[in-house]
Amino acid sequence: MKKMAILFLIIGIASLALSTYFFTRKENTNRSVLTEQQSSSDAPLKKDISKEDFDEIKKQKGNDFEDFMIQLLGKEKGVQLVSRNSDYHKNGVSASENMEPDLKFKSNSIPFSIECKWRKSFFNEEVFFAKNYQIRNYNQYQIDRKQKVFVAFGIGGQPNSPEKLFLVPLAKLSEEYIGENQIKTYQVKSAKEIIEVINN
Repeated sequence: MKKMAILFLIIGIASLALSTYFFTRKENTNRSVLTEQQSSSDAPLKKDISKEDFDEIKKQKGNDFEDFMIQLLGKEKGVQLVSRNSDYHKNGVSASENMEPDLKFKSNSIPFSIECKWRKSFFNEEVFFAKNYQIRNYNQYQIDRKQKVFVAFGIGGQPNSPEKLFLVPLAKLSEEYIGENQIKTYQVKSAKEIIEVINN
């Protein structure tokens, strides 16, 4: 009888430990998802905010970072802004150019394109870059147009004044999430450094 009581006690403790583990794991997973959403868009996560409002805030931050890149590069000698995508998407209707990089430039008549991504911070030492189908689209664009495509990551600060800036060749990016260690060698601090990366 005593052995049975001890056995039930052990089973009870094991069940409690397993329940605690799975509950904690679920909480950590949910926290990871929320933190990634915050680092990706820096939009407030409130229950009363609509999806349309959330998307609009996210789009505005993206536009602000694109403006930053245009102003940074557009004033450099020999650099010309060719076009900027509209990023139009509403009620299931999208512009075909949404599949292309955000900004198109020429440097001394040589074309190149930049996809712009601003993130509030690294999360677990990585950032979300793009979905797999988007990465395929950018690569196909690079092949079809026979021109270099780069990804500008603005990290921290504000979209119109990021704390850190990285300009990474598309060829170095193949996964949806990119580790900080993978892009740290591509940190740039001026338009001149960006032009050096583009011309190499």
